[in-house]
Amino acid sequence: MESILIATKNNEIIKNLSKIKLRNYNLLALDNIKYIDHYLEEYLPKFLILSAKFENYKNIVEYLNLSSKSEILITDSDNEKSTFYQNVHLGEIKNLKDLERILLIIDNLKSSSKRRKKDDLKFISQQIISFYSIQGGVGKTSIVFNLAWYFKDIVKGKILIIDLNFCEGPSDLNVNLGLDLTPNLSMFIEKIFQEVDSFDKSVISLDIDKIDILQPPLSIYQSDKFNIDMLESIIYHARNKYDIILADIPFRYDNISLEMLNLSTTSILVLSPNMRLAPRIYDFQKFLPRCQKKGIIFNKISSGEEQYIDRYKRMLSIPVYEKILFIPDRDRKMIECEGNHFNILDLQPAMSGLEKFIF
Repeated sequence: MESILIATKNNEIIKNLSKIKLRNYNLLALDNIKYIDHYLEEYLPKFLILSAKFENYKNIVEYLNLSSKSEILITDSDNEKSTFYQNVHLGEIKNLKDLERILLIIDNLKSSSKRRKKDDLKFISQQIISFYSIQGGVGKTSIVFNLAWYFKDIVKGKILIIDLNFCEGPSDLNVNLGLDLTPNLSMFIEKIFQEVDSFDKSVISLDIDKIDILQPPLSIYQSDKFNIDMLESIIYHARNKYDIILADIPFRYDNISLEMLNLSTTSILVLSPNMRLAPRIYDFQKFLPRCQKKGIIFNKISSGEEQYIDRYKRMLSIPVYEKILFIPDRDRKMIECEGNHFNILDLQPAMSGLEKFIF
């Protein structure tokens, strides 16, 4: 889903922006103009609504017209005759209702018709999707790979899985896919100043052309060298090469995990319907960016646990994207294709339902 970025000094609008619900756009808020480059690069908004109350806003607009593909709508300006001929002046926005009227016009202009199913590949806007959990053993890594496997047949472009499950020795994804131990993130960590070259040499490709994987280092010693700046550099390079970026984040509240969530367009929590964990999940919501798309997948649901999911829905502000039933051993099938046999449970039927929420 495309985004609209609202850059304003009106704290009341920023505080209440989440009250505006659009069908076709995500809303982002920015109150400090010096971060606008970061927001434009990170979120690639379709529209930028920029207040003229920011200092030197004209210089900013001129720069953005040259360096950004966003449609710029200028507000709070007294100049009816603009020197910026390709931009639109909207006049003063005094309150949330003024902004809502503008946003609803933009939203209604975009076709809300459902995407038609076609036999050929689909063009899908770039997504960075992070998968997180607050408990172990819920099948998070299996869901990440299943979604990548599903996307490879419908997306025109490449997919990258970033495995951030740092440990001593190979990760679960490495073992279950039977990957070589190298290349991995160690190359990027040790040769960070080579930037693009070190990134390219850190990625391992499956035999299937479309899926690449960035594996974690093989030792905790190497993993401890990895920092937020390195993560942001990886995402920057990955966005230049891949259409879908899936991040498998470990069950840790460390800076790397939280920053990966912050850099994502969508965050998905993978959980089991265990009500004893509800307080922890409730508290975890504060770590998720306010304007980010987010959802929950309940996995391995056993008979009688549906009632717990209803209780979760009443308690949390995060929507439930998918419910995946527990699959007994006799009915289990692993993913395989053209000689590739992976030790990953086949959850493809559930992925088709998940797609409609992500896009």
